[in-house]
Parts: sequence; C-alpha cells; structure tokens
Amino acid sequence: MSTEAPPLIGFRPGQDDFFWCDNGLAVALWRRQFGKSRTLGSWGLKMMGEMPGCSVFYVSAAIALGSENIRKEAQLWAEMLGMLKAQARAAGQSLESNGDGLDVDAIADLFEHSKLETKLWHDKTTYSRSRVCAPNPATAVGWTGHIVLDEFGRIPDLQDVIEAVEPFMSSNPQFKWRWATTPPPQDDHYSWELIVPDQDEFPVNPRGNWYRSKAGILVHRLDVDDAFAAGTAMFHPETRQPISPDESRRLAFDKNAWDRNYRLRFIRGGLAAISMQHLFLAMERGKAECIGAAATEEVIA
Repeated sequence: MSTEAPPLIGFRPGQDDFFWCDNGLAVALWRRQFGKSRTLGSWGLKMMGEMPGCSVFYVSAAIALGSENIRKEAQLWAEMLGMLKAQARAAGQSLESNGDGLDVDAIADLFEHSKLETKLWHDKTTYSRSRVCAPNPATAVGWTGHIVLDEFGRIPDLQDVIEAVEPFMSSNPQFKWRWATTPPPQDDHYSWELIVPDQDEFPVNPRGNWYRSKAGILVHRLDVDDAFAAGTAMFHPETRQPISPDESRRLAFDKNAWDRNYRLRFIRGGLAAISMQHLFLAMERGKAECIGAAATEEVIA
C-alpha cells in the first residue's frame, strides 16, 4: 500500500497543465464551469508560498458585472478561502484573511470595495498577501506583484488595465501573469485580438491543447469535448441524466452562446440590440397590421 500523501491541491486533467506552466504569461481559455477561479486561486497560493513577501492581485470582471455576480464570486471565494486555509495548515503555515468569520454579503462588500485581503504567514514577521481588486485602470498602477485576470474577456477597460500593469510586469522577471476567460461575447472586445487562434479546429485531448494566439500569447485551450473525454459530465436540463456535448448543444436555447461558452468558438457579430425572441414576437403580432417597412438613414439617425 502506498504511503505517499495526497497532494494539497487536486486537479482535473488539464487543470494541472495550466497550474504547473512556468511561462511568465499564460491564458486559460476554458469551457464554462471547469474550475477557472479555483485553479487561479490555487495558483495564487502557490506563488504566495514560493515567494515570501510577494503580492498576488486577483482582478475579476465580476465586480464590473453587477451585484449578483459579485455575490456569486464572493460565495466562491468564501469556499475557496476555507480550502486554502486547510491546505496551508497541512503545510505547516498560517493563512489569515479579513474575510474570516464573515457571511457572504459581508465578503461581497469587501470584494466590491477591493478590500478582500488574505495573508500567508511564513514566520512571525514575513507574509505574502493576495487582494481581490476591481478592474480599474486608475488603481492598476499600484498592483506590483503577480496579476491574475479572471473572466478578462468581460472586463470593460481591459486594454487600459493591461497598459497600466505592463511596465512593472516587464521590469521584474519574478512577476507572472495568469489570465482566464471564455471567448468574449463581443468581437470588438480587446481580448479577442489577444487570444483568437489562427485555426478553427483542435484535436480532442483530455488535457487540452496549447497554442500561440495571433498576438503571440501562450493559450491553454480546453473545450467541452476535451473535458468530456476527461470524464467531466454534462446533464440533461430536465431529467438531469448524463448527456453528451452534442446532445447538450441540441437542447440549447441559444446555440451561439453554447458554442462560445462550451466549444470556445470566436463568433463574429457581437451582441444584437434586440433579441431574436422579441423580433419573432413583433413579426407575429404585426402579420395582419403591416405589409412592409422602409427605414432611411434619416429615420435611423
């Protein structure tokens, strides 16, 4: 019987490829619900453990996406803090957070105001810290340390954030970047040109596929088919029985969204101002009332 202790952090196939990547900058382009935030949080703890006195800044789009997103992200962080504290204790270290003992709403308030901070103590006087920050270009100039961008494909001012951070990232070889997202909903978002691949198809691989984007950035791509091959199940929306990715797509209401979120397709066209559902409803209601319509530039203006 093996007496080897289990790892402090356990990963699905593919997650560990990204976690152990030693590149200065790496992007996780993963299907939805594959553990991006958990993997990034674990990577941050690794960096805090390896570099006494360092800082890790988690910059999440959730803060820019509304109060409900913030609360969900805070709930995830509450669960993650508990996991990380247990891992630190197992390694003989102390992990403290100003979110300890608080409920999800209180953590969400810390999260929203960029005050959610965790410290990993190496001895009585030396600690590393992590802080959750809003994606604000004006304050990004103070993020001196490792930078984690979560859901960066939805950060409104991503280009300005990167511009603010790049100078000190390029001047200190010890600092590393980790980014994670799915393809952005809009094709004019800055992240599109940074991570779009120069090919449409990738072989199914339980560990995902690495590629260089057209901008030269190293990207780890793991879509729904890769995850399914690795044993990550999908479930029927009604029966809750396991189904294949193809069956999941067949049942999807919005197949463009499914292709983007699960098969990681970069879909041109962005977001429509009016949903197809409303357009179809308007056409149905206007069948007996309208023969045709002509819009001129003057009307549109």
